[in-house]
Order: sequence, then C-alpha cells, then structure tokens
Amino acid sequence: MKTHLIHLLNYELWANQRVIQALETLDNPPQRAVAIMGHILSAQQVWFSRVTKESTFVAIWEDTPVSWLRETAERQHDKIISYVNALAEPDLLQPVDYVTSRDQPYQNTLIDILTHMSHHAAYHRGQVVQLIRPMLTEAPVTDFIVWVRE
Repeated sequence: MKTHLIHLLNYELWANQRVIQALETLDNPPQRAVAIMGHILSAQQVWFSRVTKESTFVAIWEDTPVSWLRETAERQHDKIISYVNALAEPDLLQPVDYVTSRDQPYQNTLIDILTHMSHHAAYHRGQVVQLIRPMLTEAPVTDFIVWVRE
C-alpha cells in the first residue's frame, strides 16, 4: 500500500509539472488557469498541514505566480514523500482528525486524504488544460497510464 501511494504521489508531481511547463510557455496565460494551478498546490499544502498538525498560512485559493509553481510543486512533493517514507505501513490506515476551512471537524485515514488530494488535483488539472488548450500547439497529456508507460 505504501509503495502504491508513493507511486501515485510521484505521478502527481509529473502531471503537475507537465501542466506547469505548458503554462510557462505562454506569454500571457489565462489568469483563471494560473489561479486553478495555484489552487491545486495550495490545497495540497493545506491538506498536508492538516495531516501533520502544522500551521499553514496559505489560503486554499492562494495567488501564486507562474514563476513559483514549479518550485512549489517540487518542494511540496519532497515534503509529502519524506513524510510518507518515514511512516510504517499501518500508519496509513490510522485516522487523522482535522478541521476544514469551514471549521467542520472530520476524521479520515491518511491514505484516503492523500488519494483525495490526487483526485482533486486531476480534476483541476483538466480544467487548466481546457483553458490553455486553444493557446498551445499540443496540450499536455497527464494521464496516469501515459506516465506509467514513460
């Protein structure tokens, strides 16, 4: 299970980098596309801080410039991978208590939270690609199976 989760997190970084690279090639990317990509990364940071019980000063819809996206994605990936690598396999199924941005208390397992983060990001990456596709010769492909094949 831990190996699969790390595999999924590595895919997540690859897919984010593909979309970020496409945004970086545009002289004037749509503000909504940049905002959504920033949201993906901000939400990952917020979720990770819930898991680790660390304070975060990032809003779910943080204004992140295109020039910061790549470094932010890589830094967060490294933090999450280090955290998961340090855990014992049973820790992935332990409940995590957290409070949402609307002050609602919940409890989910770490594996469910990290899986949610991946699915949330995939949903929003699709939105970003849809917004920038008309501006690109070739839109980034972020399918999991493409990453596995490479």
